[in-house]
Amino acid sequence: MKVWINTLFVCLIFLLPNVQAVEVERLYEVEVIAKSEQEADKVAAIKLAMQRLLMRILAGNEIFNDATVASVLNNAENYISEYQFSLAAGEQKSARLMRVLFDEEKIVSTFRPGKIGLWNEIRPRTLMWLVVERQGKQQFFDPDTMPDIERVLKKASKQKKIPVLFPMQDLKEKRVLSISDVLSAYSEHLLEVSVRYEVVSTLAGKLVQQGACWTAEWTLYFDAKIEQWRSPCASIDQATLLGFQGVYDRLSKYYAAKPERKEVAAVMMKISGIDKVSEIMQVTEYLDALPMIKTVTWLAAKEGYNFYRVFYQGARKNLNNRLATDHVLSVESFLNQSADEVKYRFLNK
Repeated sequence: MKVWINTLFVCLIFLLPNVQAVEVERLYEVEVIAKSEQEADKVAAIKLAMQRLLMRILAGNEIFNDATVASVLNNAENYISEYQFSLAAGEQKSARLMRVLFDEEKIVSTFRPGKIGLWNEIRPRTLMWLVVERQGKQQFFDPDTMPDIERVLKKASKQKKIPVLFPMQDLKEKRVLSISDVLSAYSEHLLEVSVRYEVVSTLAGKLVQQGACWTAEWTLYFDAKIEQWRSPCASIDQATLLGFQGVYDRLSKYYAAKPERKEVAAVMMKISGIDKVSEIMQVTEYLDALPMIKTVTWLAAKEGYNFYRVFYQGARKNLNNRLATDHVLSVESFLNQSADEVKYRFLNK
């Protein structure tokens, strides 16, 4: 199954506006530190910038073993649209902050004939529950009292281009969710509370300060799977970046467009005519079984409609035609074939 069934009953409690997939900004722009403005240091910085770019647009476990990747890295200067130097705070006097903007069209055309998937700028948000432990005391992450943690989270999110959403931690959440729930091996309670944010992926993390170094533990809930990994003793920047790298590795495999297939897009399905939990399950299982659909997430019931966030692959027209053929859902209204929200009625009683 591609959906978390155990969240269905609690969803009715928490209703907020839709959290859509977002367009990340400046995907092909990278900032690195160059030792100086001298030619050799400039070339090294450009190669590092290209490496970071490829690590946030390509999907695969061993991308740097690919011949095309090696060629692009070795000829990184040929893919530059523009670059700019500025003073680098906190670095050696000769060091410079280098902003490099790469040519998106040229890079995409280079990789399109190959076997590696490309993840575009439309990316779903990941809800991040974070616990920070210092001197044996555990607390939920609070940007107001933990500016150092906020800084590294923003830096890692920017480097990997993973849009994140942090929980509100309002009174309602504080009453029903504890730190032990976030860190527990049993995810039901955490996912039940998380459903109010209408996301397809939830990351639970714990950052622990141990003297001069930091360790971290991460758990990602995505596509009805639970995956865990650790960040060994390192700087806080490195430990946090490994958390975001783990999210990128897993999500990019689903949402990157490979040469032989279309990119993944999202649609909000508002379905009327569903009156029972068994019918919610029936519709969920039907959508889940369609070959074009990657993930199905039931979000809420409101004003006579059940809300489903669906990520699909291929042309929307083909998806609409398949739904019409199966006679399980009928279209009530939509503005055009690619509308972000479509109203349906459940027929298969």
